[in-house]
Amino acid sequence: MGEARDLLDEYFAASEDKQRQLRATKASDVGARVLLKHLVPVRYRGTGRMILTNLVRPRERRKARAVAGQPEIRLHLGCGGERKAGWINIDLLGDPVDVAWNMASPLPFDSGSVAAIFHEHLLEHLPLGASDVFMQECYRVLRPGGILRVGVPDAGSLIRSYAGDQSYLEELHPGRPTALLAVQELFYWHRHCAMFDVETLDLLFRAGGFPDPRQREFGDTDLGQAPDTERRRAETLYMEARKPAGQS
Repeated sequence: MGEARDLLDEYFAASEDKQRQLRATKASDVGARVLLKHLVPVRYRGTGRMILTNLVRPRERRKARAVAGQPEIRLHLGCGGERKAGWINIDLLGDPVDVAWNMASPLPFDSGSVAAIFHEHLLEHLPLGASDVFMQECYRVLRPGGILRVGVPDAGSLIRSYAGDQSYLEELHPGRPTALLAVQELFYWHRHCAMFDVETLDLLFRAGGFPDPRQREFGDTDLGQAPDTERRRAETLYMEARKPAGQS
């Protein structure tokens, strides 16, 4: 019992420390979010940010209209602290955004007006039904021939590793007491709601109207320059598709 008790207690302590790091103030946080983190308990922060973002919707809609006149509109949805140069960065208030917007609402852009959309580690935070609606909304605002590029945690590779030699699992989540505890971190940490492998993400693309989605490697894109985040390289499944020409 002693060795097992020590191993599990050590894991709990390391897990709690990691969770504290995830909740801590980041350099990319704007002043309002720093204040929110100090004043509001963790379980209420997401709801509070959504309420505040909804309150400023008229102002943010005007911002979206102002950028809509650009010849090449590229949306980085759910940007968090990862601003991308050359993209319109969109997320809740508190992140370094160009437009603050709640992704549960229809995007503030006209149908067929957007050249490209990128979102990375966003879909897994939505229930599967909401992910389906969101992908259809991406399809709506894209112009014919426009590109949607999506990155999600690669649950398929992690599960195959768990059932195989576990080397990939150990690379991403080293030193866990059991391999299943490492898998559970992907599924249950970070407020994840859904997980994806190639087949499931492909299904979501096709159901959203994209007839020919393709799995792509990190940095491999038809966008000219890949917006992929380097620190997510090892853990991410990327998929890309074009909205068919002639579709509204």
